[in-house]
Amino acid sequence: MNVTASTPSTAARDVDTRGFSYPLEPVRQRQQWQLDRCLAALGRAQTLLDQTEAQLKQLRDNHDGQARALSEATLRRLDPGAHRRALGYLTHLRERSKEVETLRDTQRLARDELRRECTERRLRLDGLDRHKEDALAEYAHEVRQRNANEQDRDWLARRGTPVAVKEQQP
Repeated sequence: MNVTASTPSTAARDVDTRGFSYPLEPVRQRQQWQLDRCLAALGRAQTLLDQTEAQLKQLRDNHDGQARALSEATLRRLDPGAHRRALGYLTHLRERSKEVETLRDTQRLARDELRRECTERRLRLDGLDRHKEDALAEYAHEVRQRNANEQDRDWLARRGTPVAVKEQQP
């Protein structure tokens, strides 16, 4: 299968490829569909991760704002009950932030797994695409070879030179 390297657009440009049939096309198509599904799932996972990170940022900003407000209120002799409630709320925000961080880490792992799967599927599809290009180039080479042989026979026939044919004796 030594075919000179050429791009798919030039491999069979001068040959009628309507007779070319790639036997692995259903497999290649199925790989393409699986890759498309994987990429869609990766997009959804990334969107979900972005939303979780935005939620985490909002929780942290809220926590920081409440902590600043509590710090300033402490300087103004805050009611001990209100101080305790504010500290409880800060604790709640911190715990919620930890839960969201855990969720974010889980989502990152899922996203990274989907990326790995998409990469594997892309490599498989690329391999099938290269195989198809090679098969098309080989088909084009065979068609060119047939056409060249036919042109040689036509030229010899028009030239009128008898072709060396072994005559049969009775």
